[in-house]
Amino acid sequence: MELTVGSRQQITIAGNMVSALVKSVDAVPGGAFVIYNIPNYGETQPFWSPDGTVQGIETRRSQSMIPPEYVYKRAKDFQWDIYGENVNLQRQIVNAFIVNFKAFEKQGRGLYIYSETKGSGKTMLACCLCNEVIERYGIPVKFISVPDFVELIKDKSDMSKEKTESLYQARLLVLDDIGAQTGKQEWIDNALFRLIDYRKREFLPTIFTSNCDSEQLKMDDRSVDRIVSISTEVKIPERSIRREKAAEANRKFIQGLLDAEKP
Repeated sequence: MELTVGSRQQITIAGNMVSALVKSVDAVPGGAFVIYNIPNYGETQPFWSPDGTVQGIETRRSQSMIPPEYVYKRAKDFQWDIYGENVNLQRQIVNAFIVNFKAFEKQGRGLYIYSETKGSGKTMLACCLCNEVIERYGIPVKFISVPDFVELIKDKSDMSKEKTESLYQARLLVLDDIGAQTGKQEWIDNALFRLIDYRKREFLPTIFTSNCDSEQLKMDDRSVDRIVSISTEVKIPERSIRREKAAEANRKFIQGLLDAEKP
């Protein structure tokens, strides 16, 4: 049986079979640690579950196309305090999306995560949200950058057509770097419009990330109108966390070399 948060299972406690709700699933190599909530008892200690019960979650994760560096990132890994400014509103919106995903899904509403600064954490945040949805709700998600989507639809192979169809049907989709598509070809605008319009009509939530405010998107007005109508904006502070982390890693590397040279 697939383990998803909120699902009900029969488990044994002190020799008695009881009905319990799955409260959390912490997947690790080889299986998962599961915490249950039992009426009139409370939370249990973590139960170990072997591969068979978490295969659905791991399969969805492996098929999500989330970049390898973010494939196991969760909400707890996103450091809001690193920005050094008040981000309470952004954090509340993101937490609401995680906790109340079913309500967002019912309306077909996603998020529009943006910042002009490259490396500010937009993509990582979107991936953290994907992983939370996979873990908590056990549903299929897909991730693709818009430039990669353009390359995908150029390819007329059956495999590419299947991948494209999976983007249309995913319960949650991340379109990373919307507005970064190059070229003025009308077919690119039309391809993006068809995808965005379909997901709007089918009430399928989409997370967009971008380097600009939605009103400044340089693309088909029809697509922009739909993005605005189905998204809640999350403004990320203008700070390049990626560059700062790279600089710090380089500093530590050089310092290690220097220290090694000391007599």
